[in-house]
Amino acid sequence: MQKYQKFNRLIGIFFSIFLLCVSTPGLAQQQRLNFISEVKGKVEILRVGRKKAQQAFPGNYLNSADKLRLAQGASVKVSCDNAVTWIIKSSGEFEISKGCKYTDRTVFTRPEANTSPTRAGNDSRIPYLISPRNTAILNQQPTLSWNPVKGATSYRVQISGGEVNWTTNVDKPMVVYSGKPPIKPGVFYEVVITANNGVSTKNIDEPTFFVLSESDIHQVKTDIAQLQQQPLSDESKTITLAHLYRSKDLNADAIDVLNKLVKGGSKTTAVYQFLGSIYQHIGLNLLAQERYLEGLKLAQAEKNLEAQASIQASLGEVEVLNQPRHAIQRYQASMAIYQALGDEEEVRRLQQKLSSLK
Repeated sequence: MQKYQKFNRLIGIFFSIFLLCVSTPGLAQQQRLNFISEVKGKVEILRVGRKKAQQAFPGNYLNSADKLRLAQGASVKVSCDNAVTWIIKSSGEFEISKGCKYTDRTVFTRPEANTSPTRAGNDSRIPYLISPRNTAILNQQPTLSWNPVKGATSYRVQISGGEVNWTTNVDKPMVVYSGKPPIKPGVFYEVVITANNGVSTKNIDEPTFFVLSESDIHQVKTDIAQLQQQPLSDESKTITLAHLYRSKDLNADAIDVLNKLVKGGSKTTAVYQFLGSIYQHIGLNLLAQERYLEGLKLAQAEKNLEAQASIQASLGEVEVLNQPRHAIQRYQASMAIYQALGDEEEVRRLQQKLSSLK
């Protein structure tokens, strides 16, 4: 076990350095997010720096300098970064900055790059925490769930942080925190889970969670109320709600609402791609891989090239630790699609990653 832990830490350090070296500058910073919610008819995106227009799909991120081109009879709904919906129903070209105008109020932000990967989310032998994991929460009595370990019949769960040092034993991979002592806003709480076969997350996986302040919770509720008034379909509202949650670091809540769409049989590529990105961000690579693969199939079926390219690159990132050869193939596939789209910047970025791996 000690050798495994040491190896795990070394790999984590190596991969963190790798990501920092090859990531695009500024990715870790919060950036405003505009995205397409609904599309009807022929709508294309004209991206700055690309030689070719691409078909628009729900979930596409939009930069302020990008343009949308609508054919006769087409329409599109764009969720702007301030949570207001911009609806275009006429033909022509429209610059995003003209419809999603800059304001001091930002609700949606772009996902941050994951610079703290862990091997725990790749190892089914470990009772790694699934929820709430590396997230803010709204509830002071969260339900904890973790990966069930084969052969284990009970688990010891410990939550520590601030004045809390709570321990309990359960026979299922789930428990509700008692609420005593109370967890306080702004304090990071660490969770350690130990199976009765001796396998523990201690020194291997150290996820945390924290409760939002009362003022932040009030703002989230205000934003949700505004979102519910937007002229969007139920699925689009759910995806938009997930963006709101993720923008507030409420990763667990974002995952919950997106998984409800999955269980309901959603066939929207963006749902699976978004879920994969959140799982990847919080260090659950196996679950990220599963959702990315589902999203890739949907993207291929609808010939959504940008989603295919992005998902292939993301799969490369989650597979690089355990399947480096597969990761190289993923990056190569992504690069080929970006070349077809005429995106030279993404091609260069992927070439850097491939050079680092090789």
